[in-house]
Amino acid sequence: MLSNIEFIFAKRYLFYSSRYSELLSPHCTKMARIRKLVYCALLLGVFSFVVLVVTFNRKTYIIRSTPGVESVLRRQSIKTLTAGQLIRLAQLYGDDISGGDDIGTNRADASRKSFVGSRLPSLKTMEVRRGLNSTWSDHYNVTHSLPKVDRRSGTCSKAKNVVFLKTHKTGSDTTAQLFFRHGYLNDLSMVLPRGEWSLGWPYQLETKDYIQTNKSFNIMCLHAVYNKTKMATLMPANTKYVTILRNPWSEFKSAFNYFGWKTLVPNANTSEPLEIFLKHRNEIYEREKFGSPNLRNFMAFDLGFPPNHYNNLSEINNYVKEINDNFSLVMILEYFDESLVLLRRLLCWQLTDILYVPINISHKRILRPDYEERLYKDFSTVDYALYDHFKTKVEDQIAREPEFIEELALFKKVNSDFKLFCLNVTKNTKLTMKIGKSKWNDEYVIDGEFCRLSRIYLLDWIKIMKNKLHNIPNQNHSPNLWAVKPRLP
Repeated sequence: MLSNIEFIFAKRYLFYSSRYSELLSPHCTKMARIRKLVYCALLLGVFSFVVLVVTFNRKTYIIRSTPGVESVLRRQSIKTLTAGQLIRLAQLYGDDISGGDDIGTNRADASRKSFVGSRLPSLKTMEVRRGLNSTWSDHYNVTHSLPKVDRRSGTCSKAKNVVFLKTHKTGSDTTAQLFFRHGYLNDLSMVLPRGEWSLGWPYQLETKDYIQTNKSFNIMCLHAVYNKTKMATLMPANTKYVTILRNPWSEFKSAFNYFGWKTLVPNANTSEPLEIFLKHRNEIYEREKFGSPNLRNFMAFDLGFPPNHYNNLSEINNYVKEINDNFSLVMILEYFDESLVLLRRLLCWQLTDILYVPINISHKRILRPDYEERLYKDFSTVDYALYDHFKTKVEDQIAREPEFIEELALFKKVNSDFKLFCLNVTKNTKLTMKIGKSKWNDEYVIDGEFCRLSRIYLLDWIKIMKNKLHNIPNQNHSPNLWAVKPRLP
C-alpha cells in the first residue's frame, strides 16, 4: 500500500509526465527515432527530478477557516505576508495554525473550507518555507513585539467636539457610554435632554429638547434624528460626526422583540409573529407608519432619511453619498473593535479612552429561515444600501491603515484584561491595573473608579452630567451599574 504522500507524489508525477509528453510530442516527431527517444527521456528525467525536489521540500501551514484571517486576506488583497504577520493575524482572530507535509494529507481540514496557501513567494498564500522553527506558533504573545513609541509625535491633536448619532439596537449604548465617560473625565460640555433620555426622537431636534448653556457644546451622543443644518448650528464647525450601523436583519430582529412589534401583527397570539409580520409587512407598515415610522429602514430613519422616499432609488443613492460626505466615521457593529480603533485614530484619543465593558447585550440568538431575511431586505432597502456601503468602507479603511493589525491586537488584549480586572475589582476595590506605554497610548493606571464609570447605565449618566454641568440635583447617588461578564457571549 502506498502512503498518502507516496500516492500523491505518484499522481503528480504521472500527471506532469503525461502533460509534458504532450507538449513535447510535436517537436519530437521532427527528430530521428533514436534521438527523439534519448532527448525525450532526458527531458522527462530532468522534469521528474524537479517535481521530486519541489514536492519534498515544501511545508504548508494551514489556517482553519474562521471569519477572521480568511476574510482579512481576501478583502485586503494581501500580496506579501511575513511569518510574523501570519502569526499575529492568526492569533488576533483566534485561528489555529497547524503544519502538514502536503495539502493532500490534510483533506479533513480542506473539507472544512480551510484557507490553504499553495505557492511561494507570491503569498496570497499561507505557506511558510521549510527551515522556520515550527514551534513559533506555540507561545507567541503579539504584544511583546510591539514598538514602544509615544504616539503623540505631533501628528494629531485630540478632538474635543464630536456628534455620535446614536442609532437603535446597534451596540450604540456601549459606544455612547465611552463618550459619557470621556466627557466626564475631561470636563467637556454635553448636549443633554430636558426630558429623561432623548433629544426629541422620533421628531426633529428642537431648542426645547435640550438644556441651554452659555458654553459651546463639545459632545452629543444621545438618540436624535440626524439633521445636518440643525446640528451644525448647535455644534462647533470642527465637529466630527460619527455613527454606528449593524447588519439590518440582525438589527430588525432585535428591535422586533425589544419594541414589542408582535402586537402589530394580525392574530398577535400566534407562535410565529415575525413570520406573519414579514408576510404582511407592507400592509402593516401602511397602517402603522404614522405611529411607528421606524418599522422599516430603522437606521435610515435615525439618520434622517425621509420615509416618503423609501422606494426612490435616486434619493437613496444621493442620501448614502450625503452620509458618506458628512460623517467622518460610520462604525460597524460586526467590526466593533476594529471600528473603535478607527475611532481612536480619528479623534486622536488614547487607547484607554476606548476601553469598554459590553453593556445592554442580549444573550438570545434569534435564528430564522433564510427566506425571511430576503423578505426583510426587500422591505428595508435603504438600511441595506447604507450597511453595504459603509461595511465595505470600514473594510477598506482597515486595509489602508498602517500598523492596524498590531494596534488592534494590542487593544483586544488590553480590553480583555480590562474586563477581567473590572470583574475582580468588584471583590477587591484596592486593585489597580497598569497599562504600559505603547505607540498608541501613554502609561496609565486604571483603578476601580474607572471601571465603575465604564458600567453606569446611560439614564444615570444623563443625571450625573446634568448635576455636574447644570447643578440639577441628582436624587440617585448610587447609579445603576451593568454587570461585568467574564467574556462576551
